[in-house]
Amino acid sequence: MLSRGYTPLFNGKDLSGWRNPYPFGEAKVVDGEIHLMANKKFFLVTEKKYSDFRLSVEIKLPEGKANSGVMFRCHVDPEAKKKVFGYQAECDGSDRKWSGGLYDESRRGWIWPSAEGRSTDQFLEHAEESKEFFKQPAIADALNRNGWNRFEITCIKDLITIELNGVQTVRFRDPTDASGFIAIQHHGEKGQTYRFRNLFIKELPEIPAEDHVSLTDQEPVSIKRVDEKTTLIDFGKVAFGNIVMPVPPGRGKGNVHFGEKLKKGRIDREPPGTVRYGVTPIRFGQQRGNWVVPAPNDDRIVQQAGLMYANPPAVLLPDHWGAVTPFRWIEIEGVEEDFPFELIRRRAAFSSTWNEEASAFESSDETLNRIWDLCKYSLKATTFAGVYVDGDRERIPYEADAYLNQLSHYTTDDDVTMAARTFDRLMENGTWPTEWSPHMVFMAHAQWMYSGDIEWLRQRYESLKSKTLMHRSGEDELVRSGELDQKRHDIVDWPKKERDNFVFTEINTVVNAFHIEALQQMAEMAQAVGKEEDAKAFVARAEMAKAAFQKTLFDDAEGIYRDGVGTDHSSIHANFFPLAFGLIPEDKKAGVIEWLKGKDMACSVYAAQYFMDGLFTNGCDSKALELILADGDRSWKHMVNSGTTITWEAWGLKYKPNQDWNHAWGAAPANLLPRFVLGVQVGSPGWKTANIRPCPGGLKFARGKVPTSQGPIEVDWENGDQFKLELTLPDGMSAKIEIPATDSSKSVVVDGQSAEATEEDGRWILKEPVTGKVTIESK
Repeated sequence: MLSRGYTPLFNGKDLSGWRNPYPFGEAKVVDGEIHLMANKKFFLVTEKKYSDFRLSVEIKLPEGKANSGVMFRCHVDPEAKKKVFGYQAECDGSDRKWSGGLYDESRRGWIWPSAEGRSTDQFLEHAEESKEFFKQPAIADALNRNGWNRFEITCIKDLITIELNGVQTVRFRDPTDASGFIAIQHHGEKGQTYRFRNLFIKELPEIPAEDHVSLTDQEPVSIKRVDEKTTLIDFGKVAFGNIVMPVPPGRGKGNVHFGEKLKKGRIDREPPGTVRYGVTPIRFGQQRGNWVVPAPNDDRIVQQAGLMYANPPAVLLPDHWGAVTPFRWIEIEGVEEDFPFELIRRRAAFSSTWNEEASAFESSDETLNRIWDLCKYSLKATTFAGVYVDGDRERIPYEADAYLNQLSHYTTDDDVTMAARTFDRLMENGTWPTEWSPHMVFMAHAQWMYSGDIEWLRQRYESLKSKTLMHRSGEDELVRSGELDQKRHDIVDWPKKERDNFVFTEINTVVNAFHIEALQQMAEMAQAVGKEEDAKAFVARAEMAKAAFQKTLFDDAEGIYRDGVGTDHSSIHANFFPLAFGLIPEDKKAGVIEWLKGKDMACSVYAAQYFMDGLFTNGCDSKALELILADGDRSWKHMVNSGTTITWEAWGLKYKPNQDWNHAWGAAPANLLPRFVLGVQVGSPGWKTANIRPCPGGLKFARGKVPTSQGPIEVDWENGDQFKLELTLPDGMSAKIEIPATDSSKSVVVDGQSAEATEEDGRWILKEPVTGKVTIESK
């Protein structure tokens, strides 16, 4: 918890920081726990008040009749009979099963759920709805009656959320109390002991950029006087920032226009979608020196408790920066021509640890090189918030976006802490799509493989179980989708137009592909943290689900997967996700691959990550590069030729009219090219070993540098009549090698010496791993 920004409310040794406002009741510390004993109801209360926060407390109820809870933003009146009053997260040991509910102690009674005679009139309007909500099995059974229960309470302005053992039970707005104490309850049953442990609080908002992002002063690339009142300044690429400029002399007013897009040589003041434009007025001669001109901002990107139900809090930036926005150009309007425009600087926000020299890529295809440059810069430019965010429309992390950013950050930079930081934020601020939850399992697995940090994984392992979709699976282990899931939560691809006419059903092929892959990765992580029984259970679940997946969803007549049970439609998504996750039986794989090879990029920039993964992994590198470099408007060639300097949220505005132009989930080649074209992939946790498997796809050469947690791997290969690979590994790392087998090759040599290798599926596979600096050639 400490590594996630929490502060302990209880030191495990004594009751420092707590007080009992009652003349009765006993609190003592036993084996790192707080034990409460009493014959009457009482509360142990913190000495400090809190306003906006996330609170985590574990409670164990005694056997028999028992009731407890965690009070928050509560108040103490030492003169009153009922001394402590205010909000409480309920821990209900009765058959009523209202644990996780929101109660207003000694004031208004039950808020959510509510009931006649137990609530004030204002809450009775939702009485039936709320009681039905608490009858849902996931809610009613969230409490572990005979074990420990983790309550997580978040208060941001008037928005209150309560989670019980990872299940959200309350999301309610109430402005009554903005701050107050934290308290834990003994309900007054004689002889009963209530136990509490792991009491932590994180005060909000968190501002990750404060410690992890720096402002870099950037000079203009060009300055042009466009009319008698206006000067256009170009900074060369879009970045998130604002400007600092000398204060114009004299009297009067002017304007600074910020823009991401030009139109007829001027900043487009009515850009499409969420492409950014804004104007900030300035005054002349009011002070001396340089001043920061803040960029105009949309209110949505600073909301902490917005009215949109699905949105978690926006990621805030440090106040002392002034407001920032993504822009490439500014127009200074109303300032005389002799003003020193060359002294204006853009203050661009980038990760403090970004190392431009950490990675490199170059190939025989110049367009592919430009795509690499675009995608690498997109990662750098979108580190401005200190965690991965969805661009500038909302400035919040989304799980799928974050996972794609994570993969690309690992292959472009050499000091990547942002992935783990984003993971922790998302575990506390999840979003709505079904398939986004398994992405949290993928993020944890990727972080473990990158860092090798078992302790990091061990601390987060249990919380990952709720992200596998197991709670929605049936006896066959396949996930079921209810009506609301089919209409709202199951996403398949985004935006909706990119779904290749996918047909949503109760048993959804894409949803279940994600579910099975999450189970498989959980089995690996369970084994790693020493949870042997869990590992066996995850393997068993995955195998059962895979068998049902193949039996239920594969169309034997067509040789491909249907979108789901009850439809004969087959989208590319229903086929490339199983291919990318390795779910297709060997005897069925060739048919699926051949079908996919006949398809165009009928998916979004997000899903293209998985489509390309599946193709590259299964010997279709020529097809993957063909799609990346395709003519038309659904490729990265189109994106780079448009002149953009950060990747887009979608292939174009016609596919997503509200898209933004600063979205790194569109930067998949930043990881695809190092992982597949150069062929560098992690082999074991912490990069103790690597797998080197170049996929040339018709390229004549490729060379580059791929960062790892052990140091950089350098690759330089040539693809002619024979294939030649020059490889440099960090000290202490070994690598398994596969290289393409050319038509005329009969053997493999390593540093001029014959090496034992077998030819399989058009590739030479070396028997022994290599270390250090080596040259490997087919002969």
